[in-house]
Amino acid sequence: MERKAQDELMNLFRDAIKVGGAAIEMRVRRFASFVRASDEELAQSAAALVTGSSRSLRRDTVAAPFPVDSDTKLPLVRVEEAGTPRSEPLLTPQTRAEVDRVVLERMSADKLMAAGLLPARSVLMSGPPGVGKTMTASWLAHRLGLPLLTLDLASVMSSYLGKTGSNVRAVLNHAQEHPCVLLLDEFDSIAKRRDDDSDVGELKRLVTVILQTIDDWTPTSLLVAATNHGELLDPAVWRRFDVTLTFDLPDPSQRAALLRSHDVPAELAEAVATVAEGQTFSAISRALDSARKQTILEGKPFDETLATWAVGLAAATSRSSSRLERQRRDLLALVHHCRQMSTREIADTMGTSHTTVIRSLKRLKGETDART
Repeated sequence: MERKAQDELMNLFRDAIKVGGAAIEMRVRRFASFVRASDEELAQSAAALVTGSSRSLRRDTVAAPFPVDSDTKLPLVRVEEAGTPRSEPLLTPQTRAEVDRVVLERMSADKLMAAGLLPARSVLMSGPPGVGKTMTASWLAHRLGLPLLTLDLASVMSSYLGKTGSNVRAVLNHAQEHPCVLLLDEFDSIAKRRDDDSDVGELKRLVTVILQTIDDWTPTSLLVAATNHGELLDPAVWRRFDVTLTFDLPDPSQRAALLRSHDVPAELAEAVATVAEGQTFSAISRALDSARKQTILEGKPFDETLATWAVGLAAATSRSSSRLERQRRDLLALVHHCRQMSTREIADTMGTSHTTVIRSLKRLKGETDART
């Protein structure tokens, strides 16, 4: 490139960086990595413009108002500020490794871009409701020190029909200019519409815009899409994302870990987790909250209330009344055992024999050992 043209290009970059923020800085870094092989001098000149910049993928230098509907002035996104306390999700080892890799790439963005590589820019999460997708997006934002912006695509389509396109574009543009984690919730509400002949033209155009935006997403922010119906998404949609995470129903160890994190004794947590097959994190969390409320309002012991909930789950699937009664007796014996009562004290409290109590505890221990 001629020297005069190179100088003009550097001036253009310099002026753009002054007003363009972190997104422009990332584009300049990317340009430098592209031309390094053919023009080292130009690459160094471009990289020098952003080297030592106070901006990063994790921080915005200027607070900007969040996007709102131009007519109603209602917010288009739900916002969790960067400093909001967030709970760590219970993930499988494989999913946790993927999440950790996304964080590592984004924390090492400068190093990757210097080598001509981009950090992970987009993540697609799929799984049934209540298994931790939203919590994982929130946890990602927490670890990256970024605000979480949530756009419910199903809601915005129904609430702002006629202005859907401009509203969604406003959110996408804001997210690309100001570092954040943008969560597109109910992603299947737009991705599954692409072949729907009854769909209105505006929505078809919107789908195209969103999919093109995913392809060209700036590294400044992390784009996360979540769907409860991954089977409805076209394979081409999956390929547009840098990282895909599949969330299944929690396994027994995850269910037990959630219970233990709420101060349920380990043995009781293991037993309840075994009975709670097929339950989501949300369902278990609701049961824990309900048990604590009953303890406060009705004076019912928390552990007994939780055990009663577990027995209710067993009742929904058991066809044998005798088996159900045995499960109820076993769990109640374990509740007393966790209170450090002896087997004879448990037998006296429950009005049963000492031998029956021992059998109950052994049976629960056997089920737990078989599960692990």
